[in-house]
Amino acid sequence: MEFLTKDFNKSNNSYPVNLVLQSRASLAAHDAALTGYFIKAYLPFDPTDNYHEYRIDYIPGQVFFYADGALLGQMNGSAVPTSPGHLILQHWSNGNPLWSGGPPARDSVLGVEYVKAYFNSTAIDRQRDAERRCPNDTKPNAICPIPTVDGKNESARRFFFSQYPGMITDQIVYLGAGSSPVLGWVLWSTMAVLFMGSGWVTGIW
Repeated sequence: MEFLTKDFNKSNNSYPVNLVLQSRASLAAHDAALTGYFIKAYLPFDPTDNYHEYRIDYIPGQVFFYADGALLGQMNGSAVPTSPGHLILQHWSNGNPLWSGGPPARDSVLGVEYVKAYFNSTAIDRQRDAERRCPNDTKPNAICPIPTVDGKNESARRFFFSQYPGMITDQIVYLGAGSSPVLGWVLWSTMAVLFMGSGWVTGIW
């Protein structure tokens, strides 16, 4: 998800976001927009007025993009990654007056309230572990439910397993070098972001 803040237009409530799957085809074309894996979507809100949640569902063969729970676009095909990856959140300007609209005339700030990533394993033994731990989703301290953030359930924005006693009991945690989480198939990842200023590019990959 790429946000070019220079393209935000408050006068006509136009707030575009590029939904992109970077692939070998986009590398060869030097422009992902020339491939079938690029969508320019428009946010149904002003991303500079408050924190909003941006979500990516990455499952085998498909990627779905959401903003505040509303589907912005989806893609499938050969460009969908087939190996484990990681999340990247960047905020930058390369000074290019064309694409990034830089250099910016004033300081630009990106506020991040939270970043969450949930792992969905395809390994049979991991699935059996989850079934054993959560035979009843309604029991106290069950770790299975992940509340959906929407206009009717704003409190879910601040839901984290680690903030609820018993929620992380027996939960499988993947750690790599430097104790950084290593993700395989990501069931969904979310982050709340606030944009201020213009002439910058923000990307969530």
